Amino acid sequence: MDIKTSEIGKNISQRELKRQCKAVWGGVSWPGERPGFAVVLAMHRIPHFDNHDIYLLDEFETFDMRQLVQQCGVLDFKYQPSRWIGDRRNDAADHFIQDMNNEYTARDYPDTQNLNEYGLPKAEESVNQRRSFCLCPTQLLDMKPLYPCLIYEIKFLLDEKRRQLFLKDSKIKNYMRIEESEQATLEYGAYPAIEALAFTVIEMRRFGQYRDDNYDESKDMELAESYAIKTAFC
Repeated sequence: MDIKTSEIGKNISQRELKRQCKAVWGGVSWPGERPGFAVVLAMHRIPHFDNHDIYLLDEFETFDMRQLVQQCGVLDFKYQPSRWIGDRRNDAADHFIQDMNNEYTARDYPDTQNLNEYGLPKAEESVNQRRSFCLCPTQLLDMKPLYPCLIYEIKFLLDEKRRQLFLKDSKIKNYMRIEESEQATLEYGAYPAIEALAFTVIEMRRFGQYRDDNYDESKDMELAESYAIKTAFC
């Protein structure tokens, strides 16, 4: 299945993702004034313009924080993205993430002898088990004003003359109709759908450019796994 033409949410094998994609990342923004939102994005291997095209593979939207975290876990299992970008400073989200990870561990390792001193699965026992879900931070969260930057980046990449972002029939399109005069007054949490998309796209493009500038095919996967700084829960 081609990531360029596949419908949002359609199953794509890991073999195809590895063959077609430079990277697969996820992003999430917690509920605020509007429903929380999660995305999974794929960066195509073939260079285009100054970087690489990015395609939306999947998305999920809800006001229910616990349900959003659980669906992030589902998307993580389905696509196995190298990174999840998001705000790890939300106490409620952190609580649900830890509960979900503990549930996976208890389900897969009912015998506590299979856990190491930190309560995590021993490496030699965890090859075929569910991996823990964790978030990587982005400095974009501290940018003020935030929305002029996010909207500019997304619209620039959607420009038909040099398009590098493909949203297909995403719900995010409905949230992009923000008047320019409103953008400077919007704060984090105003449009989680835009935030989840923009944070992930911007960080992916930085990764793509860095990888192109320092290309070494033998270290391709290693770089994808180590580009962003992991949080304490990774």
